Amino acid sequence: MANTDKFSVDFFTEALTLHIEKNKDVMTPTQAANSYFHSVVSAIIHDNLNKNFELVRRVRNLDEAYNKVKEKMKNETPNA
Repeated sequence: MANTDKFSVDFFTEALTLHIEKNKDVMTPTQAANSYFHSVVSAIIHDNLNKNFELVRRVRNLDEAYNKVKEKMKNETPNA
């Protein structure tokens, strides 16, 4: 069962995949994934979090989700 908690790995994986799909007409999957990653990291960094652990958890989950989606894209597109 997927963890749909905000900022979980599953949440980010689903959001990344959706962002790639929505932008497939204007960006390559890698460009869309990088765009999403950069936007979310910027938002997390600029969030007024007082808890460093929470910031690290969010970025770590985003990174894990990014790597999962990237690996899935790599397996689906042999020349990527």
